[in-house]
Amino acid sequence: MEQNHHLPSPKVTRLNTKIFETAQDERSIPTEDRKPIIRPPFPDQSRDRSPIIGLSADMSLRTCFRVGEALNVGCQAVRNSKTVIIELYARVTSSWREPESGIQNFLFCDLFHDHPPFMNGVYELWKGVELWDYDSGRFLVSSEQIRMCRCIGKMKRDGKRWKLVILNIWEAAWEDIDFVKGIVCA
Repeated sequence: MEQNHHLPSPKVTRLNTKIFETAQDERSIPTEDRKPIIRPPFPDQSRDRSPIIGLSADMSLRTCFRVGEALNVGCQAVRNSKTVIIELYARVTSSWREPESGIQNFLFCDLFHDHPPFMNGVYELWKGVELWDYDSGRFLVSSEQIRMCRCIGKMKRDGKRWKLVILNIWEAAWEDIDFVKGIVCA
């Protein structure tokens, strides 16, 4: 007897949004009750001929918990013609999509205060990938609380202003931030 085996489709299916709403209590911890994260200096770049496959001195990753720190690192990288990927933990104060271009704009503020510096970000890659559309779309929904994010991107000069060109972004909780802080500050 012949059996009919069906392989799952590689297409991304609709996500069950209830799983993502379980951490809501963790996200509601007021930032006033937390102390700003002061990270140690960034590690030195790897050697030109690293024994680790794929690791080179051409590109580096910088994890930043403060908007001012991300602006400083990103601007320095652009001025020195270095390729630096920024992993930023911040709060998203506003986000909107431009209907003509499909670009999603973000305004980031620090995790620990509501005053400058602020940083602008643009995200184009959300189109066509359902998961990325869902993750970035969470910031379009009006909420009583400002949402926190983990954002991966590269700094770019836009005339006299700077912006973060976002490669990926999703909602973060204090639990996520504390976990990464434990790695970075160890």
